Amino acid sequence: MIAYGCLGILFLFIIIKIAVYFGRQKKAPTPEDLDETLLTISNPRGDQTS
Repeated sequence: MIAYGCLGILFLFIIIKIAVYFGRQKKAPTPEDLDETLLTISNPRGDQTS
């Protein structure tokens, strides 16, 4: 009976972890957003080199 309880808790833990993973994946920045952020960090004065 204890084993069934442990399996139930493990199952819920896995479901929560999967939900959190997919939730974070939807909020991931696009490559263009990352490029703009890196450009802003590396060039804080706003000088465009291209």
